[in-house]
Formats: sequence, C-alpha cells, structure tokens
Amino acid sequence: MKQYKILIDASMDVDQETIEGNDIGLVPMTYTRNDVEVILDHIPSDEESKIFYDDMRSGVIMKTTQVTPFYYEKMFRDEASKGNDILYIALSSGLSGTYESAKVASQLTRKEHPEVKIEVVDSLGGTGGMGLLMRAAIRNRASDMSLQENAACLRELAPKICYWFMVDDLIYLKRGGRISAATAFAGNMLQLHPILKIDNDGKLVAFAKEHGIRKTLKKLVSLYDEARNDNNEVILIHADALDNCNILKNSILAANPSANITTCSLSPIVGAHTGPGMLALIHYGNRNIQ
Repeated sequence: MKQYKILIDASMDVDQETIEGNDIGLVPMTYTRNDVEVILDHIPSDEESKIFYDDMRSGVIMKTTQVTPFYYEKMFRDEASKGNDILYIALSSGLSGTYESAKVASQLTRKEHPEVKIEVVDSLGGTGGMGLLMRAAIRNRASDMSLQENAACLRELAPKICYWFMVDDLIYLKRGGRISAATAFAGNMLQLHPILKIDNDGKLVAFAKEHGIRKTLKKLVSLYDEARNDNNEVILIHADALDNCNILKNSILAANPSANITTCSLSPIVGAHTGPGMLALIHYGNRNIQ
C-alpha cells in the first residue's frame, strides 16, 4: 500500500509528543499581535500559552488572519514530491475558510502531481476535537487502512464529537461579533458564563448560560454525562485556566471513572477569539442533546 502523510493545521490542540511520535505534519497558521503577524508552526508549550493569555489580559489585541491556499499548497507539494499521498484534517468549514483553502490547494497540487491522492476532511469542529480525529487517523493508518478508508472513517466520526465551551470574559466574544456590547456588559456584571457548543454544521452557537463558575462547571459535567457514548476519550482544553480545568477533570472522573482524559492549553488561533479563562470539554457522543 502506498504511504500517506497525515497533516493537520496548527489550531489543533494535542500534546507535542503525539505529533512528533507519529510523523504528523503541521500546516502553519497566523495571528496578529497588535497588528504584527505571528506565524504559528508548532504546538505551543504551556509556558508559551500562559504568556499569550497574560498578554491578552494586559490589553494586547490578538486577531487571526485567513490562511491562504499558499500554505497548504507548499505542504502538499512537499509531500507529493516525496511520493506521499495526503490526508489533511481541517478546522471546521463553519468556523474558518481553511477547509476551502485546503481544497483549492489540493486541486492545484494535483495539477502538478496528478498521481498524488489527497483527502481533505472537514473536522466540523476544532481544537481538541481535531486532536481526537488525528488520533483516530493514526490508529487507522497503523492498522493498514487505506487513505480513502481512513478519510471516510474520519468523516463518519466528526459529527459524533461533542464540544462544550465555557468562556470567562464576554468581551472577547463581543469583539468577534458573537454577542452585542450590551449583552457582554450585562453578562459580565451578572457573572453570567455562557456555554457554547459546535452544531452539526460545524458552527459555534450559544447553548446555555449559568451564574458563576461553580454552576457552570457542574453544567458541563451534566452535559458530558448525558451526551457521552461508550468511547471514553476526553480532551479538556483551557486558556490559562488550569485550576478550573483540574476541577472539571476530577468531576468527570467522578461521573465516569473510565474516562481517559487529556488536558491541553488552547491554541492562540482559537484563543484569540475566546480570550483567557476559556474551558472546553470535548468527547465522543451526541452533540444534539437539548
């Protein structure tokens, strides 16, 4: 069977050891720090992430920029020149234009290398959910699953991954146009913590809201317990909110002692929109619970 390379973009959250230990290629992404472009071409360490979120707290403006097909085309061509087929897992088409950019790049690459097969998979999610799909792709490749079979499997798994997000400061959602200035002000004054989810179209939507951190964490555990299936993989993502992350981790283990939990820092690409204090619970299950 012809070898194929698994590629994923740098907005994905998982430990660096998984990337390095399984020959995963990272497509760089960019963000701006006070209008100065920063290229993210690795999984940031916890120390790097803390600096990023401390900068946001101090007033540094972080924004993301659209990834052009150029980045993908370069990565795809590099792998094609090595004789590799390509499996690329993209940030949700409902959250970013990266999926479409990757599709364009795959078409351009195949014009130059018509022998190369490229599968671009829409994760219908992001961050740690992309990490779950990447782990599945690694397992599938190790079991000699073909490129096309692996891609089909990931497309079947993508809508079965649940994403529950809690944010700490509503001002960042306001900046991104998710909520109005009045809603952000009132919510912060009343200590409201919205819980958001990713829907079947891969879009971020408001789902519920709670007063105070303790009730919000309890709600996240309730959502997990209701939505989860028999796959015990769980990824917790935090934006410099390790204490709350550990509380959530212990509560999940109390609800399901078999849960296999990984904790990671949130990538700057997503963190620029959610701000510090964000906490995400990501697992396999039914994302359509009410």
